[in-house]
Order: sequence, then C-alpha cells, then structure tokens
Amino acid sequence: MNKVLLYTDGACSGNPGPGGYAAILVCGAYEKEIKGGEAETTNNRMELLAVIEGLKCLKEKCEVTVYSDSSYVINAFTKGWIYSWQKAGWKRKDGPLKNVDLIKELYELSFKHKITWEWVKGHADNEYNNRCDKMAVEMSAQYGKPTVEKAAVDKPAVRDMIYEGELVEKEINSVNYFSGRVFNVDVLDVQLPDNRTSKREIVRHLGGAAIVALDDEGNIYMVRQYRIATGRVMLEIPAGKLEPGEDPMDCATRELTEETGMRAGKVTKLCSFYATPGYCTEKLHIYLATELTQHNPHRDEGEFLHIVKMPFDEALEMIRQGKIEDGKTINGILMAKAFYM
Repeated sequence: MNKVLLYTDGACSGNPGPGGYAAILVCGAYEKEIKGGEAETTNNRMELLAVIEGLKCLKEKCEVTVYSDSSYVINAFTKGWIYSWQKAGWKRKDGPLKNVDLIKELYELSFKHKITWEWVKGHADNEYNNRCDKMAVEMSAQYGKPTVEKAAVDKPAVRDMIYEGELVEKEINSVNYFSGRVFNVDVLDVQLPDNRTSKREIVRHLGGAAIVALDDEGNIYMVRQYRIATGRVMLEIPAGKLEPGEDPMDCATRELTEETGMRAGKVTKLCSFYATPGYCTEKLHIYLATELTQHNPHRDEGEFLHIVKMPFDEALEMIRQGKIEDGKTINGILMAKAFYM
C-alpha cells in the first residue's frame, strides 16, 4: 500500500465570499498540486473541499496522512464528531449541521483509505502548509474578481439582446477526475467573458481516423460491430483511435487493413471535424481510399466484426432511410459523394 502525505488548506475572503482551496499530495519523490475555488463560499467549505479533492486524486487504496490547519476538519475525525453526526442522521445535538453535502462526501471517502489526521499550525514553519495557503489565497482572489452584477445579467432585456462581445473563456484551474485507456475526464474552472466563473466537464481524447474504402466497381467496404454504448450492432466505416503523435492518415490506412484486409493505392483527405465539441476534445479525420488490393485482415485482440461489401449507392440509401446511425460513417460517405463521385 502506497504511503501518501496530503497537505491541504482553504481560504475565504469575507466568509462568506469568494474562496479557494489547495492541496499537495506527496508520495515518495512524486508531488501533485491541485487547486480550485468558488465565487460564493465559506472558509470551512474550502477546508473540506481541499481534503476531498486531494483524496479523489488517489486511484487505489493508500495509507494517507492528512495535514490541515483546520481544527474543524481534523477534530471531526480525531474527536469522532463526524461519526456522531452520521448516527444522528447528519444532525448536531444543538442545531442543524452545516456543509452536510461535503461532510457526507468526505465521510464516504475516508473509508476508501487508511487515514491518519494531523493538525498543523497555520502560517508557521510547515513548508507544504504554507504553499497550500498561498495557492488557496490566490484562488480566492481569482474568484473574487469583479463580476457583472447578477441583477443586470438576469434581466430578460439584457439576456435577450444580440450579443457581439468577447467569446473566449479563460481556464483558471483543472482537476483530473478519471484517467482511462481511451480518454480522461477533467473538470475545469473557467472565467466567462463577463468575468463570472463557471465549471466545464471535459472529456480529453486523442482523436481518431476513419476511412471510406471504394473499389473500382463502386463498392464500399464497411464493418458491422457491436457497440455496447448503443446496445446494438452498428454499420461503420473502418476507424480507430490515434496513438500519441501518430499521423491520422497512417492510423486510417492501418485500421483499413486490420479490419478489412484492404490496402489502398491512393488515399485522399476528405475532412476533419469535432464529434462533440461541447464537452469532448475528440477530433476525427476522414479519408477516401481507392485503388484497393485485397490482403489478410488482422483484427485487434478482443475485436469481433463482420466485413460488409455493398454498392456505394446502397449505402447512401441506407443513410436516407436512417439505417446507418454512426456519425463518422454518415459524414464520410456524404463527403465522398459530394466531392469525388
């Protein structure tokens, strides 16, 4: 079990007011800093959130020592307050319990690791605590920047007007919540064009390439493959995920041969597009393959698919009838029709 030191701190200007949190994770020679904030919060919420976000960074069970200058956070565990609150239905004997959402989340996270809770004196000689304090204060200041008055923003007369101002959002902070084989998921704090702040959930994907393969007789080569996300077998043009630094054309021709056994004597770029730019970085590159020669396919391990050969016009008709539902396949076939046939 890995041993991790987790240093945390929170800050708030006004209390309530704009606040920030920060954490530093130390595991051997490895260090990771995280930070964030909210436009309207309290100091205690930022202290709690610093520990929560730090623990969320751990992908497996660890032996963790949490260092905080917040008696509120440390005493909740060392004096057993949090267990009493849980038994009482998340209530205090002398009144309602504040910050229930974060306290419950921290309570659940605490069972995923072996945790020791240590209080440290703030603004003293602990290097990591001082670093966390500095980052938390900086984030509090960032979220405290002047904003457009809410009353003005909410007026229908303002929101319903044609907008011709700045469009770019500025990334303030990014926290990774998931790292997988195919994609990662980050949550961003962004500054809007009117200086308000908001959050964005982003799927980070390296992108992919796909290829429309046409033979000299006007047939297209596609594959049928079960896609568990849709719960059905899909008809698609050959495609695959880009490897880091890989040329999209190399990816497309590789997938063509692996999935169908076809090799292209000529490859032409059709287009590139973002599949779902609202929340995903995935960019797809589509090519046209002609002058085909038949070789043996070489599917990836665990990949099961059927090769489908059909007249190109039949594929077009299937699109018209809604029988082809894969976006890259529709895009590729229509681009091939529009520009090369």
